[in-house]
Amino acid sequence: MKQLYIFSFFFILCSFNGIGQTFQWDTENTIDTNLNLNTYDQYPMYQSALGNDTVTLAIEVIHNDLPATWDGMLCIYGMCLGTIPAVGVQATMNPITGSEQGMVRLTVNPFNETQTAKLQVYVYDVDFPNDGDTATWLLNTTASTKELNFTNFTVHPNPVINDLQINSETKLDFIEVYSLSGTLVKQFDDNLKMLDFSDVESGYYLLNLVGNDGSRATHKIQKL
Repeated sequence: MKQLYIFSFFFILCSFNGIGQTFQWDTENTIDTNLNLNTYDQYPMYQSALGNDTVTLAIEVIHNDLPATWDGMLCIYGMCLGTIPAVGVQATMNPITGSEQGMVRLTVNPFNETQTAKLQVYVYDVDFPNDGDTATWLLNTTASTKELNFTNFTVHPNPVINDLQINSETKLDFIEVYSLSGTLVKQFDDNLKMLDFSDVESGYYLLNLVGNDGSRATHKIQKL
């Protein structure tokens, strides 16, 4: 009987200290960053299952003081929520096992507004809702890099069918093409003035132009 008591006490102690947790963070669960003005940037965090079991993770937004004027969305493994959700919103990821990773990713654009903000999301195993941890994004635009003036470049034709021409007074370092869900579709180096869009699916995209001085600008285009 004494051995049983000792084992029970050890089990309770392990559970209290989180040793029984079913998933781990593969990245830091706090991101503290300076946002770029007028740019859609992505900030993902990843998780993986411990052991050989299949784990289903879920989230709940527990803090959100991002200004309503900012744009973006929150995505998790298996789906995107379409917006940066309000406090209390919950969602469940696709199950993960083996080398698969859970994910919670913030895509955000503060436009021209300079402010600090914080988003916090509680990530947990649906079978053990008290066994979780918090993902935190600390966002600051007061120290953002300077932006390209929209009069300094032209993009045409828009809508585009095959080739998109970029003319910029500022020397560009590279150009990125993102879907509206925040997925990187293509990247072009700085010496291209004509971008090949022939293999891009029809829809709306965001061009992220990065100058060699670190400045940035974002432009929305349509692919026919």
